[in-house]
Amino acid sequence: MDEHYKPFLFEGGGKEYFRIWIVNIALTILTLGIYSAWAKVRTNRYMYANTYLNGSNFEYNADPIRILIGRIIVVSVYILFVVFAEHLMMFEVAAGIAILALLALPWLIRQAVSFKLRNTSYRHVPFRYVGKTRDFYAFFLLHGLLNIFTLFLAFPFSYVRFKELILRNSRYGQGEFFFKGKVQTVYEIYFSVIGWMFLVLLAFVIVIAVISGFAMEGSMGVEEVLLSGMLEEESPSSEEAGTLITALASVFMVFIYLPLIFGQKGLSDAYFSNYVRNHTTLESAPFKGEINPFRLAWISISNVFIIMLSLGLLYPWTEIRYLKYKLEHTSFACEDYDQFESYGYEQGSTVGEEMVDFFDIDIGI
Repeated sequence: MDEHYKPFLFEGGGKEYFRIWIVNIALTILTLGIYSAWAKVRTNRYMYANTYLNGSNFEYNADPIRILIGRIIVVSVYILFVVFAEHLMMFEVAAGIAILALLALPWLIRQAVSFKLRNTSYRHVPFRYVGKTRDFYAFFLLHGLLNIFTLFLAFPFSYVRFKELILRNSRYGQGEFFFKGKVQTVYEIYFSVIGWMFLVLLAFVIVIAVISGFAMEGSMGVEEVLLSGMLEEESPSSEEAGTLITALASVFMVFIYLPLIFGQKGLSDAYFSNYVRNHTTLESAPFKGEINPFRLAWISISNVFIIMLSLGLLYPWTEIRYLKYKLEHTSFACEDYDQFESYGYEQGSTVGEEMVDFFDIDIGI
C-alpha cells in the first residue's frame, strides 16, 4: 500500500459488542420496542467510536428521542395501511396511504442521507449534506421510468447516477466529496451478480428435480411391492418418500443454496464497495478499496453457519468480523486533516432515516 494511504482500523471486539447487543434486545422487548431508538444510538456510537483513521475515531451524535419520534411516525403510517387494507377492507384509503408514502419516498431518502451525515463527525468536524429535494424527485422519476421500460437493464447507469447524487453533495466540514465512476465497470459487476443468481437458481431447480425423480421412482417401487402383497410391513410408505424429499431439500438448502446466496452477497458487496471507494475523493484526497471479493464471500458464508450453529448468539461476533474486514481494507490518503473546517452541528428530521431503516433500503457508501 502507498505510504500516503492510511487504512481505517476497527478496534471493537465481539465480547464487548455482545453485551451491548443482548441488553439492547432485552430492553427493546421489555419496552415493547420503545427502547429500540436508544439501542440504535448505543450500537452506532460503539461502532463509530471504535472506527479509527489516522489515530482519530469517528463519533455518532444522534439524539434517541428524535429517532423515536421518527420511528413512531413511520410505524404508525405502516399500521394504518395494514389496518385499512387487511382488516377494514377499505382498499381505496389504503391505496391513498400507499400513494402518499410513495410520493414522499424521494424526500424521505434525502432526509435519511442528511440525518446520517450530520450526526456523524470525525475530529469534532461533522459531515453534512447539501443536496436538494427536487434533485431526488427528478432522479427517481427519470430512473424509475427508465428501469421499468428497460426491465432494469438500466440499473448500473442509475446506480452510478445515484452515487453521484449522494457523494457530490456530501461535505466534511468545508471539504467536498467528488465521485467519478464509469458506468461500464458497474455493468460488468451487475452482469456478474446476475450470472451468479442465475446459476444458484438453476442449481436449485436441477437438484430438486433429480431428488424428486429418485423419490418418485422409489415411491412407485414401493407401490408395486405393496400390490404384490410382499413385505407389506417392512416397506416404506409414500408418506416416508415425501419426508425423504423434504429432508434432502433441506440439506440442499442449508449446504448448497445458502452458501451460494451469501457468497454472492459477499462478492457483490466487495466489488461495489471497491468501485465506489476507488472513484471517490475528498477534495484532492483519494480513497482506496482493496477488499478481496472471495475473502469477503467466505466471511459471509461462514458467518451464516456460525450464526445457525450458535442459535444466533454469535451474531454480534459475525457482524464485527464482516465490518472489520471491510474497514481495514479501505484506506484514505490525506496529508492535511486540518484543512477541513467545521460548519457546526445541524438538527433535522429523523423520519426519513427511520423510513429507510424500516424498509431496509441501502443508501450508504
